[in-house]
Parts: sequence; structure tokens; C-alpha cells
Amino acid sequence: MIYTKIRKILIILFIQAVLTGGLLAQPGSSYNSKFMNQSIPDMMSPGQKYNLIITFENSGRTTWIPGEVKLRIYSDEDRMKSIWSVSEIDLSNKIDPGSSISFMINLVAPASEGVYHFISQLYNTAGYFGETGKQLEISVNKETGRTDSFNSSAFVEQTVPSVMEAGKPYKIMISYTNTGNTSWIKGSYRLVMLDAAGNYMTGINWGKFTVSLDENIKPGSSKVFNFEIIPVEAGTYTLQWRMASSETGLFGDATNPAVVKVNPVVKKKNEGKSGKQ
Repeated sequence: MIYTKIRKILIILFIQAVLTGGLLAQPGSSYNSKFMNQSIPDMMSPGQKYNLIITFENSGRTTWIPGEVKLRIYSDEDRMKSIWSVSEIDLSNKIDPGSSISFMINLVAPASEGVYHFISQLYNTAGYFGETGKQLEISVNKETGRTDSFNSSAFVEQTVPSVMEAGKPYKIMISYTNTGNTSWIKGSYRLVMLDAAGNYMTGINWGKFTVSLDENIKPGSSKVFNFEIIPVEAGTYTLQWRMASSETGLFGDATNPAVVKVNPVVKKKNEGKSGKQ
């Protein structure tokens, strides 16, 4: 009788432990990461310096602590080899679950020409965990033009209303970081709206397709663009923007696609006045 009761209690405790993850959890399972975005040129000049940005979100249950969690960069699937000048980056501060961190990396391209793999992933004392960054094959060659390697931008964030009404103005906020090796000069650089093919937007639907830079932005600095657009025609649209130079055209990241539903103008009913005859 007593044995049966003890057995039932142990079974209940076991089930509770399983449901709460306290029994079957593997070491390090509370650590997880979600890749968000990155700004890394796919062409580099040998020996040149580049400013990279890689962003991850803490999608696990444990706070990341500086010295315990680091970002590692490697160039083969075995994670044993890295030809890059930077192979490990520590956290600058604690990252709680649900929060994100952008690693700012000053990297020197390999001295020898070739095509090199670039892979990034979070790491702790138990090993690698979570998603890898977008895996790239970076071409390093002397033919890479100055503007190709020096103009680079990283999309940071945006505020775009998801529902609009035709004919009304709406405020837009878009933020970019200069991750290249040259300053963005007022009057020579601008933010442009893209069409469905990724080219410069034309037409009259949004009223404003470009936003000129009103200040110089040094490498490593960020710029917040605040402006208004006015939808003309009703419909559902996917909006994106990208940085551009008057000398070389479009460069760097495009903003995340923003799906916007534009409703037609609401016509007010003319009820008129009524009264007794």
C-alpha cells in the first residue's frame, strides 16, 4: 500500500519534471539564437579594411553574458578553420532573452585573391548553438572597384504604416548604418524607393521616391531618414528602399519588405437637411 502511494508520487513528479523541461533538457539547450540580418560585401579588395554588422536575437531562455557567449567567424563546415582577420567577437553587454545584439566588426580582407567562405555563429563553453548567419562566398580580387568595396550600408530599422488611405500623407522612418570605408556626402547620397524589380521607382503613386542626405555620415555612423509619402491609388503594395550614390547608383542592403494596404478614399454621404413642409 505504502509502496503503491510512493510509486504514484514518483510518477507524478516525473511527469511534472518532463513537462517543465527540468528532467530531459540537454546541457546548453536553454541557449538559442535567431539570425536577424547582416551587412557584408560579397566583393572585397585584398588587404582592405571593412566594417561589418551581424545581428542575432537571443531566442533562448538564458541571458547571454560577456565572456561566456561569443560570436565566431569561420570558413569551413567543420568550424575549425578561419582565414579572416577576426575569428571571435565578445559581447559588449548582457543580452536578455528576446533582445538582439549587433556585432560591429572591423575586418581586413585576405591578402591573397580567391573565393572565401564566411560563416558566423554564436558559441559558448558547451559549443556552438542556434542559427548560423547567412553563409557567403566572398570574392577577393584586385579588380574590385573602389566604389564597389567602399560603399556599403546596413539596414537597421523602419516604421511603415501597414494600412493607409489614398490621398493622405503618412510618416516613414528608415535607419541605415554606413558600413563602408567612405563617408556619405550631403548632396551626393540619398535614400531611394525601389520598384518590384529592385530598380528606381518611377511614376506618381507615392509622390516622393527619393530622400536626399542632409548631413555627412562617416563610416560606422548611422542616419535616420524621416519623411512622408502619399499613396495615390488603392491596392496592396510591397515597399522597399535602398541607399544610392550619384556616382555609382544603388548599394548595400535593401530595407525589409513592408506590405501596405492602401484603401480607397472614403466618400462622405451627403445626407442633406430635412424638415417639415
